[in-house]
Amino acid sequence: MGSWVTGVVGVTGGHEKGHGGGTRGHRGGATLSPAPPAGDVAAPPFLEEPTNGSAVLGSEAELRCAVRGGGAVQWARGGLLLGTPPSPAHPRYRLVGDPQQGQHHLRIAGVRLEDDDVFECQVTGGDGAPPRASRPALLTVLVPPGPPTLELPPGAELPWVGGAEVQVRCHAPDARPAARLTLTLGGEPLPDVSTRVVEGSHPKLSSSEATVRLTPPSHAHGQRLVCSAANEAGPAPAEAELTLDVLFPPSAPTIEGLESPHVRAGETLRLVCVVRGGNPPPSLHWDKDGVPLPGWWVSEGDPGVSRSRVTVAVTPGDDGSTLRCSTHRPPAGGGSASVTLSVTYPPSEVTIAGTPTVAENGTVALSCTSSPSNPPVRLRWWLGGRELTPTDVTRTQAEGRGSVTVSNVTLVGRRQDHGRVLVCEAAAPGVGARSAALPLSVTHPPQELWLEAPPPNSTFRVGQRVRLACHARGGHPPPRLVWTKDGRPLKEGAPPQVSGGGPVVTRELVLALSPSDNGAAYGCQTPGDPPGGTPSTRLRVLFPPASVTITASPREPRPGHTLTLTCLAATAHPAPDLRWHRHGRTLAGERLPPSAGAFGGVSVSSRLRLPLSPGDQGQRVTCRALSPALGVAVSADHRLLLRHAPQFSVGAGALVVAREHGGARLPLVILAHPPVESCAWSLAGRPLLPEGSPRHHLLEGGGLAITNVTRGDAGTYGVECRNAEGAASTHLRLHVHYPPAIVRVPDPVEVEEGGSAELLCEAEGSPLPPGCLTWGRLVSGVSGASAVPPELRPEGGAPVGRLRVLGARRDLAGPYECRVDTGVAPPARAIVRLVVRYGPELEAESEAEPVPVLVPDGADTAQLRCRAQGVPGVELRWEHRGRPLPPEEARFQEHQWHEGAWTSSLLTVANISQDRARLRDRYYHHRNWDQDKNRRRYQYLNWNQDRNWDWDQNQTLGAFVCVAQNPLGTVRRRLQLRLADRPEPPQNLRVSGVTPTSLRLAWTPGFDGGLPQSFLLSARGPGAPPPAATILVPGSTLTLEGLRPATPYDVAVRARNDRGDSAAAVIRAVTSELPDDSPAGWDEPATPPAGFAFPPALAGALSALGGLVLLGHAVLWGAWWRRRHTRGAEPSVGRGEPKAGSPNDYGHVTALPESLELSSTGSWVTPSDPHPWDPVVEFHPYEDVTEWGGSQELTPPDLRFTAQGELV
Repeated sequence: MGSWVTGVVGVTGGHEKGHGGGTRGHRGGATLSPAPPAGDVAAPPFLEEPTNGSAVLGSEAELRCAVRGGGAVQWARGGLLLGTPPSPAHPRYRLVGDPQQGQHHLRIAGVRLEDDDVFECQVTGGDGAPPRASRPALLTVLVPPGPPTLELPPGAELPWVGGAEVQVRCHAPDARPAARLTLTLGGEPLPDVSTRVVEGSHPKLSSSEATVRLTPPSHAHGQRLVCSAANEAGPAPAEAELTLDVLFPPSAPTIEGLESPHVRAGETLRLVCVVRGGNPPPSLHWDKDGVPLPGWWVSEGDPGVSRSRVTVAVTPGDDGSTLRCSTHRPPAGGGSASVTLSVTYPPSEVTIAGTPTVAENGTVALSCTSSPSNPPVRLRWWLGGRELTPTDVTRTQAEGRGSVTVSNVTLVGRRQDHGRVLVCEAAAPGVGARSAALPLSVTHPPQELWLEAPPPNSTFRVGQRVRLACHARGGHPPPRLVWTKDGRPLKEGAPPQVSGGGPVVTRELVLALSPSDNGAAYGCQTPGDPPGGTPSTRLRVLFPPASVTITASPREPRPGHTLTLTCLAATAHPAPDLRWHRHGRTLAGERLPPSAGAFGGVSVSSRLRLPLSPGDQGQRVTCRALSPALGVAVSADHRLLLRHAPQFSVGAGALVVAREHGGARLPLVILAHPPVESCAWSLAGRPLLPEGSPRHHLLEGGGLAITNVTRGDAGTYGVECRNAEGAASTHLRLHVHYPPAIVRVPDPVEVEEGGSAELLCEAEGSPLPPGCLTWGRLVSGVSGASAVPPELRPEGGAPVGRLRVLGARRDLAGPYECRVDTGVAPPARAIVRLVVRYGPELEAESEAEPVPVLVPDGADTAQLRCRAQGVPGVELRWEHRGRPLPPEEARFQEHQWHEGAWTSSLLTVANISQDRARLRDRYYHHRNWDQDKNRRRYQYLNWNQDRNWDWDQNQTLGAFVCVAQNPLGTVRRRLQLRLADRPEPPQNLRVSGVTPTSLRLAWTPGFDGGLPQSFLLSARGPGAPPPAATILVPGSTLTLEGLRPATPYDVAVRARNDRGDSAAAVIRAVTSELPDDSPAGWDEPATPPAGFAFPPALAGALSALGGLVLLGHAVLWGAWWRRRHTRGAEPSVGRGEPKAGSPNDYGHVTALPESLELSSTGSWVTPSDPHPWDPVVEFHPYEDVTEWGGSQELTPPDLRFTAQGELV
């Protein structure tokens, strides 16, 4: 294949979509037209060349290319060859057409934006001819716009308020070319639309925006706001729409269906309230005089008509009422329409007051009243077709509305008017009429009255029925017949009957004869008849005695008495015969004279006398009254009851057992006559009153029932029953079983240590058997109670148990359990706490007071702990410098807590660095004072001479006292807060004396760190053996002996306390030469043998003597050194070796290696805590001070410290 020419080619496809999504011809592909001939030059190789075109995104495009001959064809896009055929990197590209005819068309499937480029077709020349390229063809990819969106600014969401301006924006994204936007409302284009085009999501895409300002009118409600987006890429535009919801008020309401406000009562009004428009549709409400009426409303159409219908049945009470229709449209309210009714109505009723009954020729007054009406009515009277003249007429205003009319009339009774109707008529024009009517009654008496009765002297038996009849003829109204008995009216029976043959009224009386009818006069009369002017009849009735009674004398006999019984038969007709009977035998009685009885009868009586014996108790005696004419006998019995006091047959001494909250019955069986009148119950001598008691009730027969039995009901119950003959008593015992309970248990029980105490437990219950009360000890972590220690002795038992404590110890303190189990569940238990009291005790310390408390190295806070125990509980407090710690002092913070009998307190002291600095300042200050005050020849002026300074007491931050206190006492413990730092290096190390074999050294102790310090000396000479001893001494002077003459020695002095060693102070000193008159030979000092030791007394004496001699000298030397140091003076001696015998003529020191150390007792030891040599400390000589009186004033320099309390 020959070489290829790269170039730029482009094709534009059509817009019509064809089959398969391409753009060729009508199929939607991009068709390339052939290029015109190039003139008369050599024939070009192309039969057809691609042309510019366009294609829709996603469709199919075709670029046409045809060549002559058989040259190879290859397409290029954007100057890059696609391959022959197009490589797999371009799967959407393929060649189509007939290659034999030179057709090499490029078809693109699924056009993308990347295909928007320049294409060209290239062909190789034959016979070595160069490749030829077609003209460039531009393929433009068209992209339809995305779905448009309508956007509203914040706060402009639907619904809109009519008449308010709103801004609407339409956005159509990602189109090519840019979309054309159209905004319409109700199908009409909107004017004044501003548009703009912005870059889309791809550089080749554009987004369009259209903005318009709307002022929606009310008629725009429900219309569609449409945004259309279109371009050449699609046949139909894309749309977004918004249906407007515009808020606007409705019209004023109107009321339809009422032609006139004048209506008649009884009519039915059907009214309609109409409101047009309004969004949202208004709600409609009816009310009458402010009272809501039930109703509903509907909204129809668009913009809408709202209607509400109401049905009103007009009543007279609606006269003057106002019907109102109101609209409600939140939040602005609404309007209303109303109508006031004028109602015409007749009176609801007409009433006639008065009785329409009049005696013949008498008068009667009647009144006619109409109820309220509108308009007022006219009242007229009518009787038998003739109008009556009223005596007077009045009109009054009714409550509310309407008028009331009253008319009065007076009538004279005439017989011909009897039965006629009296009418009162009420009429008003246009409203109708009402009337009331009453029949008139004119009264007159009957003409004849007679009786229908049995013949005279007829005899009847009691209980027999007899009929009597009373007849009356004539009279109006029909006469009311009344039966009388002995002149007294009888209760009316059956209604009177009117028989034929004229106006005759009959009333019957049917009698069931009784003894009271014997000889009684029965008559018949009408009201108003004079006495004695009415007919009557009498009856003769036979009747036995109604009763027989027996009376006894004496009424309640006793054995041995004679009882007189009298039998009395009640009145009878005729008189009966009396007889006595006993045990079936007839007894002879004494007949007594008869006496007249009631109802015309006779009362008879008989007497019987009986001697009484105890065996007669309960026997019966009968008296019988016999009436032979009637064949009836009436009897009565008398039971012989002899009087005696009550006797108990059951219940005496009985034992009753009941359960608490249950029931109990104390039964009795008593014999007595007369019957027992009362039984009085008592409990333990206290009377009981069952009457009204909710728990105590008397049983039939005198027994006692108890409900809801309580333990207080137990005991001996006494009962005494009494009648008229005397009284008897007995007793019953009631035992109530109830669970045990502990009623007294003193808690806690307190006892002094070593004392005696008693734990008491008192219980109650029923029963309380022996051994039911036991003691146990409660131990933490052990379930249940364990046995009491043998030192505690249980004593006593139920109901009171004791646990005695002798020689109380602390370990015996704690809770003890008293348990009572009687077999009646549940058992009772109580806890008693034994408290052994003792005074406060502080927790033991291993050191004597004051107990030192060391502050850790470099710490800024310190903590003091105190712990004490005691019963009652111990309260802890702290004192400092003899006073309680002030609570407002923020430097001291205390935390206190309790653990059983122990109370703990933790005191935190802050800002220790401040005390460390002050302590160091005072140390140096008072040390110098102590040294100066012993030199009488010299005086430092302007110096705070605190002669009360006690270094031993002020080596600490002060003594804190922990005070533990309870009611039994108070104890204290002093704690000394000490700084726990390493000591500072010794100062002013100097040689105070020199001999050929010894060096006397002196120094000033540095700050001891708050703890006792001692000094460690080491000496070594170059090329020389060690001195005779290297000593650990407590003082500040030391003489090293056994040295070589004229030999330099490096001497190092360190301070040591319990916290460690300080840095070393080092000085080089030279022993003096031997004098000329010394012995010829000088012996090398021997190494001290093992076990060599200085006597302790000698070491102490030497230290004290050295300190006194050098005290004054050290103070003066220190002052001179400070002054020279302050002035910046240089040392007077150089770095050469010091001159022998000149103690002030030595200078710089150098570091020395470690040497062996000798303890304060003089024995050789290896350093237990070796330290490397610290940096060299440089000392300077001091100036002599003039004698007293001529000296100059020297003010000691101010001591400066760092924030950590270190000396600067």
